[in-house]
Amino acid sequence: MSIDPAGLEKTEAEKEGQKAPAEESDLLEALQVTKEEKAQLPQDLILDPQKQFTPQQRDFLSLSLMKMGVPQKIRLALVGNLEARNALIHDPNKVIPLAVLRNPKLSEDEVIMYAQLRSLPEDVFSAIAKHKTWVKNYQVKLALVSNPKAPLSLAIKLLDHLHDRDLQNISKSKNVSYVLARSAARLLFKRKG
Repeated sequence: MSIDPAGLEKTEAEKEGQKAPAEESDLLEALQVTKEEKAQLPQDLILDPQKQFTPQQRDFLSLSLMKMGVPQKIRLALVGNLEARNALIHDPNKVIPLAVLRNPKLSEDEVIMYAQLRSLPEDVFSAIAKHKTWVKNYQVKLALVSNPKAPLSLAIKLLDHLHDRDLQNISKSKNVSYVLARSAARLLFKRKG
């Protein structure tokens, strides 16, 4: 562990999460997981389990993930099962959640759930909004607009696509920025003429 200027200790994960060097982003862009690499990853995190993970299995999963390096986590994020994706989406290194979004097994229900999370980096919300299929889903749009951690510019762009009832809720919400709430109220007023 290292000490930051304020005297607080930082874990390896926190130090790793602060940096998202270009080489890791480049690795994400260029990485194709081969069969050999896939075979080296824990198979219980790749194959879809027949039943839910127990709390002990989730603890073991967390320990396994902590031991992995960034390239291994990226590979697992690209091919992992639901349990692996749900754990890796919370990784402090923003490249890992972005890799989760590239997993071909990812369902729209998972995307909606991820769009509602407040712990994700802004880049993840932007990546969700840029995906042509996901952004067509009304629930994804609503989740992005309603999430106070989503970029404000993104949320304002998506306001036009929301129903009046949802605009009304957002205009009264204390969980979104004042600017977004006012924009929703203005749009609703304009629609009602």
